[in-house]
This record gives sequence, C-alpha cells and structure tokens, in this order.
Amino acid sequence: MRTKALLFIVLVFLSVACFTVFQVTTSAQTQISAGEKPSLTKDLFSKGEVVYQKQCAICHGLQGAGDGLAAYLLYPKARDFTRNEFRLISTTEMIPTDEDLFKTVTRGMPGSAMPSWESLSEIDRWGLVYYVRYLAQLGEAKRRGEIDEQKFKKELPWDIQKKYAVRKIDPASVIHVPPEPQATSESLARGRELFVKACAPCHGLQGKGDGQQIMRDNLGLPLRPRDLTSGIFKGEPTSEALYHRMTAGLPGSPMPSYQAAFNEEQIWDLIHYVKTLPKEGVEERVRLVRREIPAKKVQGALPLDPVAKEWQTTQSTYVALTPLWWRDNRIEGVEIKALYNDKQIAIHLTWKDPTEDKSGTLPQTFSDGAAIEFSSEKDPPFFGMGDSKGIVHIWHWKASWQEDLKQRDDIETRYPNTAIDWYESDKSYKHGAPFETRESKTEFHDPQFVTAWGAGNPLADPTKNSALEEGKAKGLGTFTTYHPKVSSGKAEGVWKDDGWQIVFSRELKADKMEDITFQPGNKVSVAFAIWDGSVGDRDGQKSVSIWNELTLEE
Repeated sequence: MRTKALLFIVLVFLSVACFTVFQVTTSAQTQISAGEKPSLTKDLFSKGEVVYQKQCAICHGLQGAGDGLAAYLLYPKARDFTRNEFRLISTTEMIPTDEDLFKTVTRGMPGSAMPSWESLSEIDRWGLVYYVRYLAQLGEAKRRGEIDEQKFKKELPWDIQKKYAVRKIDPASVIHVPPEPQATSESLARGRELFVKACAPCHGLQGKGDGQQIMRDNLGLPLRPRDLTSGIFKGEPTSEALYHRMTAGLPGSPMPSYQAAFNEEQIWDLIHYVKTLPKEGVEERVRLVRREIPAKKVQGALPLDPVAKEWQTTQSTYVALTPLWWRDNRIEGVEIKALYNDKQIAIHLTWKDPTEDKSGTLPQTFSDGAAIEFSSEKDPPFFGMGDSKGIVHIWHWKASWQEDLKQRDDIETRYPNTAIDWYESDKSYKHGAPFETRESKTEFHDPQFVTAWGAGNPLADPTKNSALEEGKAKGLGTFTTYHPKVSSGKAEGVWKDDGWQIVFSRELKADKMEDITFQPGNKVSVAFAIWDGSVGDRDGQKSVSIWNELTLEE
C-alpha cells in the first residue's frame, strides 16, 4: 500500500509566469503605497539578501534562476530573475520600476503561490527589491559576458553589487495615467464591443477564459487565458494599475500592449467594462495575508466532536489558501476556530469539498486531508517546512487513516473476490483450510512481507490507532514523524453538507521535549494545508496558507 508522506511546502515570492490580463474588483480598495524609497546602502542590500535566502530561495533558487528545491511543485513557475523579465510593469521599456517590484512584493500575486509579504517591514521589502534587482541585472551581465560562471556564484565586491542593484529608468518611458473619465452605460457598451473584438478570442465572450486554449509564454511554457469573472488576476485592482496593464501589456506572455491599437478613450472604456466582470469581494478572499486567530478560554471539557453545538457560537477566522499547482477548481480557504481550557487546546477547521475522498489504496485514488503547522519563534522560519535555523511542528489528519480505524481499506476490501490459493505471509491461515481473500486482513500478515511495515515505518502500520500524524521539520525533505503510539494529539473529521469539519486537539503542555507548547497570553505562528483527493492532491501537491497568528486569550 502506498504511503503518503506529509510535505508541507508553501512556496512563495514573485511566481509571475501565469498569463492574465489585469487585476480588478468592483469594490473600492486602497492602493498600495510604496512610501518613500530608501537609498541603497550596503546594510540595506545585506538585509535584502538575508530575507531573500530565508523566504524566497526555496522557490527561486540561491542565484534567482527559478530553480529552488521546491520549484518543481509550482505552477505558475517561480520567476527566473536572472532573465531580467517581469510581468507587472509601468514603463514602455518593458522594465519594472523599483516601485513596481515593491508593490508586487507587498501585495503578492493572486493566482499563484506568491503571497503578500506585507507582514515584512517596509525596509525589509525595499531591501528585497534591491536584491532582486541585483540578481536580475547580474544574470543579464553574465549573458553579456561581463561576469563568468565562477564569479556569478561567489559574493562579489560591494562596488559591483551596488552597480547591479540599481537600474536607472528613463523618466520618458514611465507611463502617464491620464484622468479617469466617469463610467457610463454608453462607455460600458463601447467597452463590451472592444472586449469582444480584442479580448474574447482568448478570454471568451463572457470573459470566462474559455477562448483560445493552446498558448505559451516566451519560454515555451503552456498558459491558459484567465477567467476574468473569477476576480483572480495579477496587479493591483486600481484603475491606474489596469491602465498600465492595457498600455504596457504583460511582457513574456501572449497579452499585448493596446497602446497603439486603441486611443485613450477606448482604453478607459475597456477597463470600465472589464471591472464589471468579477464578483465583488472575490479578490480579497484569495489574497494570502496574515490573519489573527483568537483561541478563547472555556471552562470544562472541550468540544472534540466537529459538529458539537459549541463550535457554532465560536468566533471564526477565514484564512485564504492557494494551490501550489494553480487550478480554477480549488479550495479557496478554510474557516478556523480555536478553544482551550486549563489542560487542552482544540482547533476546528471547516472547508467546502463536494466529494468525500477517504481511500488511498488504489493508484488512482487519493485521500482528503488537512494539516496545521506551528512555530513558537518570534521570527518564525520559512513557512514551508521550516529551515535549518528554525524547527516547525506539524499535525496532519488524513481521511483515509480515519477510515482505516473502522476497517482498513486494502487489497482484501478492494478486490475481495481475487482468486488466490493462499498468502504465504498470512500467519492466521491453516494449510488445507478454505481461503477467502476478503478474510486475509493486513494485520494477519508477517510484517516481513509488508515491507514498509516490516521496516518500522509507522505510516504503514496497520495497527495504528489514530487518524493524526504528528512530526517536526527543519527544512524541505526533513520531516520526521512521531510514532503513532507515542503521539499525544488527536483529530476527528466529519464530512457533512459538502464539506469537511475537523477538530485537532492536544494537551497544552508538550509531552516531547522539542514539541510545541501552548501558554495563555502567548502568540504562536500557525499555517494550514488542505488536500483534495478528488483532484489528485497528495504529498506536496495541495492548497496552503502562509503564517498566521494564533493567540490564546487570557
């Protein structure tokens, strides 16, 4: 039986290869302000490098070539900064300004694994902008022959770093956004006509992304036109940003500039029409931003039943998720509730999932699941499995494990009428007696013949008594599971009304020296992952959040 290991990876930062036209929403929103850009200093550059190596290199690679350890899990692909090509620009030179990069770092990139990094200080974000600019221009210098491979991989002197961390932009190339006219029924009608003419061949007549499907970017990677009605697009949801998208296009993608094709009035008409396509508030629900999750103290026993009435009156916090391999058919987010008493903490997760997937026995079946990741450090490590300098703790509930507690789903249940004389490994079978495959349970077999179980892999143990896997990690590929027989946590799930409700619970005080401990008044960083078995989620293919903050209220 296949073992499905937990790989809690949420990958980040400037994954901008996905094709889309613009980011819009019908609700009024505040435009991201870059503030005053600080001058480049060696300390600021070093700060940006530290942030990059901690938060970004896992996707984009140590030298920014888009070849990080987790890059294979991502679609859209992580940006290769060394090509010095970016999607969101506000110039006619096909080059982003520093402010363009700052806004992308701050806001994130809905429709990809790139979250908002607004949780970083503004100075850290500016340091990151300078360092990303350095990687981009250093890669360009290497292609020109100015820097050889050996020097490219080494730390260069400050004067060279400073040279490549700054890019002068011709002021004449910066796109000037003229005053926006008032949208009227007549302008919307004209915009609709322009949309049918210029946009519908790719995005479809209704903007649902059902037009031309065979598309590729400048690297030859396949792209699909975006469903504009979903409200999940690149860039800010402001008229100014949309004007930049229309006049500059999306370099490296099939999205062209319309500056030469349409006059100013036509561009505004098209923008006004496109802004009517998405539903109000959708964009805010998909942005990966840090949330505050309160855990209320209660007297008496905690409600461990997921559908207990106590949970109905408990405050809920919505946390957005994104699939690492983007798809429109996805789990958008999860509702989080938390309670604790003098001894235990319980965390309740709810999300919509129209299919109940609770088997992983067959090669083509995958189990639903949910995981919670914790860090008690003030400056938590990378939220995708931690890093060498910071440990993370993980609780992973699996629908298939919970089903196994009732009756283990294996060969004998999936193929009960298989014609077999007998299994030599079945220790309960007496030679000469009638043999039925359906009666040959896994636990009756000699573990030496069930190799993973025989080797001591706790995930393959048919006698485990919990649907929860607990473990720790200090970076990608380092997850270490605790044996189910010594794990103290519990988890129970109920699939009801086209969705899952799960309760994770554990003692406040850890019974393992290195495990997470919860204390009233303390804040704990917490992240979430959801697996949807019906679409093939498994291992690192899942939907994830970024770090949020769990507070045990006193």
